[in-house]
Amino acid sequence: MYFVDDHHAVNFKLTQIQWEFAQYDLEYAAACYLLAVPMVFEHIVSELDTHETPVDWIIQWEEDDSVYDLSAGAVQLGRLALHLWNGSGPFHLLHCLESLQGHHYEVVKTALDVRMGRTV
Repeated sequence: MYFVDDHHAVNFKLTQIQWEFAQYDLEYAAACYLLAVPMVFEHIVSELDTHETPVDWIIQWEEDDSVYDLSAGAVQLGRLALHLWNGSGPFHLLHCLESLQGHHYEVVKTALDVRMGRTV
């Protein structure tokens, strides 16, 4: 499983503890993996325990973009998480890839693999 850095791996473990369904539910696992990316997690961690699901943060951001100070890449990863969660939301794969730095391309590929049950 690809991790941007050691923080990403630790963050992923923390999200799996927060949402135990991530151990066996592919929607939860993919959403936790994307939430754990450091450029997302550092903005969400202080409110992690207030979220019922690992996609609540992006739903909140979509409703009020001032709630979190997120980069375009972080927003796109959130939209990918929401799209993999239930297929809804404003998501365009090309826009997502264009907004990310090169090493985050592997994050997108891994999230897709996790959601499809190819790795966990």
